[in-house]
Amino acid sequence: MRVRGLGAAGVIAAAGVGGVLAYTVARVQGRAAGDVSAYLSGSPARERPVVVVGASIVRGRASVDFVQILRERLSSRDFVNGGVNGNVAWELLQRIDPVVACRPAQVVVLVGTNDVQSTLTPDAMREARESKGLPEDPSLGWYAACMTEIVTRLQGGGARVAVCSLPPIGQDLAAPVNVVVREANAALRGVCEATGAAYLPVYEHLVDLLASQGATRGPAWTGSWAPGVASLVEHFVLGRSYDAIALARGWILSPDGVHMDSTGAGIIADVVAEWLESQLSTE
Repeated sequence: MRVRGLGAAGVIAAAGVGGVLAYTVARVQGRAAGDVSAYLSGSPARERPVVVVGASIVRGRASVDFVQILRERLSSRDFVNGGVNGNVAWELLQRIDPVVACRPAQVVVLVGTNDVQSTLTPDAMREARESKGLPEDPSLGWYAACMTEIVTRLQGGGARVAVCSLPPIGQDLAAPVNVVVREANAALRGVCEATGAAYLPVYEHLVDLLASQGATRGPAWTGSWAPGVASLVEHFVLGRSYDAIALARGWILSPDGVHMDSTGAGIIADVVAEWLESQLSTE
């Protein structure tokens, strides 16, 4: 359904809103390259893999795929993509057994953007609890508890674990949502201190880039799903790159304020690669 020469409105008018959205949803929900199921059903690996777990930023469908960047950069290692769109930490915890079954040497965890968003208002808390079947209302305290159990379970399977700090949401670092992001990252530091996991400063490196370009005060994330949906339609239907979408909207790291363009994904890959390379000297 890729159509060139028409704007997004023209494509939707030509194909129908329902058809465009159904096509877009099917594409974004496509399997991640080298996912957990593929790894477990394939031939035995030459060595224990690196598994990267999390939500849509890890899955790399709504976002530039930083796990694929790592595969290309560190081609001697096997990388398994354990990203599932929309996951909060509790959902990741429920599917941790197949991750452990991969027998990873290292696991990188990047999950929590959806947890942060679900704590922002009572309506968001209620919607997340009802739609995901959560056993309690989302909170940063519960997020930290789930993250502690995730790390402990992975370490119990023999993996070295690194936890990524959460990227900023939107480009206005003073916005209330990013106050909560920083609180979540402080909680992640506490998890790492308590468990011995490595803390990977993804947020800090992304913010350094924004600061270097004088871009820490906007555009802000509004809480609306519309920019994300529009980004996906432009990408999957019109064939536009996430970089082009970001540039047109005035974003530096993201096409929609949440997911990563190649700049943001490249920085995450840099941070993760530095940690993985440091592991080689201790193995």
